[in-house]
Amino acid sequence: MAARKRKKKSWVKRLAFYVCFPLLVWFAAFLIWFYWNDLRAQFGKDKVPVRAMPKADRSGKSERAPANRPQEKILDEDRKRLEEILKRKESK
Repeated sequence: MAARKRKKKSWVKRLAFYVCFPLLVWFAAFLIWFYWNDLRAQFGKDKVPVRAMPKADRSGKSERAPANRPQEKILDEDRKRLEEILKRKESK
């Protein structure tokens, strides 16, 4: 019987496969991890939203009023000092 000839695979193709395949698997795993909540909401049976609102907010009433942030006030003395500093920098 005649012996069959084997095809020789190039080492470049083999190296590319061994390098690219793990990178593709890791990239797919990263995408699944990153979009896990969206995928779970999309394919899950319970269809729970990703971020559920607390019970107090669902009723429409909030227990505390939103905090009004006071605007910052710069005193006249500080304003004059800052203006002097800016003038010094501009003149240099």
